[in-house]
Amino acid sequence: MPFYHSKKTPASNALSDLIRSVIRMNATVQKSGTRLMRGTGITNARWQMLTELFALEKRVTVSELARHIGLTRQAVQRLADDTAKDGLVEFAENPSDARAMHLLLTEAGRAMYHDALEREWQWANGIAEDFDVEEITCAVALLEAITKKIQTDG
Repeated sequence: MPFYHSKKTPASNALSDLIRSVIRMNATVQKSGTRLMRGTGITNARWQMLTELFALEKRVTVSELARHIGLTRQAVQRLADDTAKDGLVEFAENPSDARAMHLLLTEAGRAMYHDALEREWQWANGIAEDFDVEEITCAVALLEAITKKIQTDG
């Protein structure tokens, strides 16, 4: 049992437990993703970027994507530059800001995303079969609410 500070409330203790669990889950998902995508040319970082660009269904700048996925702008810029060299994404003019180009999936990027998705859905189905959809939906809502509060409270 972890040590809890005497001034922490039961809710803050539970939050600390949740955060540790999320950190462990993230590491586990990263390892699983590496195994799952072996041989495809997609790293975890590329998979995350392709997935977010596909899901957002709109033009975004590197800075907007970085804020959305919680990485630094510099890290996303390096990733975007590398995937652009490989033809998976492309930069397009941004009418609002000539210096901040939009990042778009190319047809090759969409094809790679769909190929990876074929592997991912089987993996996700196998894990999800042991859980109720409402439990998962509630967990997503809770994690998103906590994330938003942390982002707005600094």
